[in-house]
Amino acid sequence: MYVNQAVKSRISFLITITALCLFVGTWFMVTRAEWVDGPWRLQLKGWGSLIGVAGYFLFSLSLFLSSRWPKLEDWFGGLDQIYHTHHQFGIWGFILILIHPFVIGVKWLPQRIDKFLWFIFPVHARLSVNFGSIAFWLMVFIIGVTIFKVFPYDKWKITHKFMSLVFLLASYHIFFSENSICSSPISHNLMYIPFFIGLSGILYKQVFVSFIKENPIFRVGKIIHINDNVAEVELVPERGKIDYFPGQYVFFSFQDEKLTRESHPFTLTGIPKEPQISILVKSRGDYTNCLYQNLREGCKAHLEGPYGRFDYTKAGESQIWVAGGIGIAPFIAWVRALRASGDDRSIDLFYCFHRKNDAVFVEEFERASRNLPNFRYFLFCSEENNRISAQKVMTLSGGFQGKDILMCGPKRLTYELTSQFNALGVRSKNIFFEDFEFF
Repeated sequence: MYVNQAVKSRISFLITITALCLFVGTWFMVTRAEWVDGPWRLQLKGWGSLIGVAGYFLFSLSLFLSSRWPKLEDWFGGLDQIYHTHHQFGIWGFILILIHPFVIGVKWLPQRIDKFLWFIFPVHARLSVNFGSIAFWLMVFIIGVTIFKVFPYDKWKITHKFMSLVFLLASYHIFFSENSICSSPISHNLMYIPFFIGLSGILYKQVFVSFIKENPIFRVGKIIHINDNVAEVELVPERGKIDYFPGQYVFFSFQDEKLTRESHPFTLTGIPKEPQISILVKSRGDYTNCLYQNLREGCKAHLEGPYGRFDYTKAGESQIWVAGGIGIAPFIAWVRALRASGDDRSIDLFYCFHRKNDAVFVEEFERASRNLPNFRYFLFCSEENNRISAQKVMTLSGGFQGKDILMCGPKRLTYELTSQFNALGVRSKNIFFEDFEFF
């Protein structure tokens, strides 16, 4: 049975939250005798420390989830689901860490408001406290530029890497502060759990993947400009190979003086048994605009992956596919896989696009509809006032009974259609989607 990605993600999310509660609860029970019944200033320090411990645990989990360790995809149902959870844990951890010093600093009020205000700055006599303050402000800066989108994506990715430094500074602050609340060996040793979780994420992503693991290198062999903003790029192997199933994606870093070195995910649209691979590039942002205009044959690309758990072969024998815009990419791969394997599943593809010129590979879908007796496709062009709805899908597809629905496209489209499908009686466990906007 193909388990819905969102269901897998929710299960893993709940397990992780349970682990957080157990950890924080254990830390509380171990330390409570030191501060719960003490003077109010000591109690403030205790509650502030507890908040900081919870924030540190969430921070470490967020770093681990951002490592792109492949096994995590099996637990969460795809890298997009992992990144959503990573984002949530990061925000929650940030909020708790933001609150942490202010709760402790309340002890100076109302008599010493100056000490309360200076408490969060690195002006202390102890290095461990200053490191905690530096970590605090560095985290505020990184989260701030993320929320307000101060930098373009490639520059933002550089600033985000400094989260590893924030974690190491915060860890030094925790383990070397003269904190009476964390004085017992048990409470001190407990903190090694989140420390090793976060550190393993940092080492895997920034050391193993970057310097030790030998990722494949491909070379651009052919570029076909399909229309004024979409190109299909074929790449041939130069070192190593990629083992993938249809619809998975890989992070590409193209090596050319006219292109940035940032890593960007693209869905593989070729057939897995062939040595060459192909991707679709749509000009829809700074990076892809530059790539569409400047990518040239012979350019080398470093690959990381594959990723993704969006797999039509794990769904039922009767399926409805819904694609929006460049979200058509995995379905192109699936149609090619259907034709190559002779799979006789019943497939209805609903392809949505803004302009008529935006529709790509329609001729290929037409050939598939002639060669595969159970494959049909339907086009929806919003510029011609032909918009998709769950009701239209139900009418054209002959109902939803016994069918799985697989969607890929803009979040607004997939979320709206999910609500409409649910209203028409489709259960959430029969709806599968991939969020290509997660990056």
